[in-house]
Amino acid sequence: MDRDHILTAGMSKRTVAVLSLVLVMTIWGSSFAITKTSLSTIPPVLLALLRFAVASVLLLPIAQLRGGTARLQRPIAWSTITLMGLTGVTLYYIGYNVSLYYISASQAVLLQSAIPAVTAFLAFVFLRERLSAKRVAGIGISLIGVALVMIAAAPAGGASHTLLGNVLMAGTTILWAAYTILAKRLAASDQLVVTAYSTVAGTVMLAPIAVWEVLPKPVPAFSANDWISVLYLGAISTAGGYWLYNRSLQQLQASQTSAFINLMPVVGIATAVIFLGETLVLWQIAGAAFVLIGTWLST
Repeated sequence: MDRDHILTAGMSKRTVAVLSLVLVMTIWGSSFAITKTSLSTIPPVLLALLRFAVASVLLLPIAQLRGGTARLQRPIAWSTITLMGLTGVTLYYIGYNVSLYYISASQAVLLQSAIPAVTAFLAFVFLRERLSAKRVAGIGISLIGVALVMIAAAPAGGASHTLLGNVLMAGTTILWAAYTILAKRLAASDQLVVTAYSTVAGTVMLAPIAVWEVLPKPVPAFSANDWISVLYLGAISTAGGYWLYNRSLQQLQASQTSAFINLMPVVGIATAVIFLGETLVLWQIAGAAFVLIGTWLST
């Protein structure tokens, strides 16, 4: 009976992790359109800084009330937490926001569909998670899909801001995969504390870059909608989303967790089409199909 109770509890935790990931991907999918709209008035790195400043103000006091460093596994892996801030906050959101400044929200979310395949490969390299022939094929198919999406949106001539945006967004897939691998290493720690400390670390590293970005220009005038977007991105998408994502890694493999990113294109494209009036061309749709098929195989 005790064993059955333990198994039931374990299944319940996995169910909560799965439902949490579905919620997170729905929120993150909508964030593409919101970020794209905000970038019309707020510079990219400044928007990232404001977003994570809000998240830090919310997360850090709660983490301290939960016990702070006492809730981290020993020895405390400060280098891993700092690297999580660098890869998943500072570099990721510089690339993410600057990319969205140049390409459409639907284009961006299609490129990020490759994250599960990239994560599966890095999980094999660093976490020794199993990588079968089917997974290898899936990773290859996903990369072909990413290439199709990028080529479909790049204008003739090859070199353009659109191409730069595509390359930056493709680069964020590697950064997020690295963040997931690092977070998995700290799965035994309190995930709210890990999320809070890595968020603060990333925010601190964003600050000087944001100051450098706005120094030559007048400070932009923020509308009420801009502040609402910043609060949504900081409190809901970042503070809540990162915590739920990291917590799910306690119950699921890194490659399994990242597989839920397949839900982002559905929400992201829907919001981009409905609220921003964006459209997709045939080759982008074909590329998206390759990415999703490859992701299914690889995860």
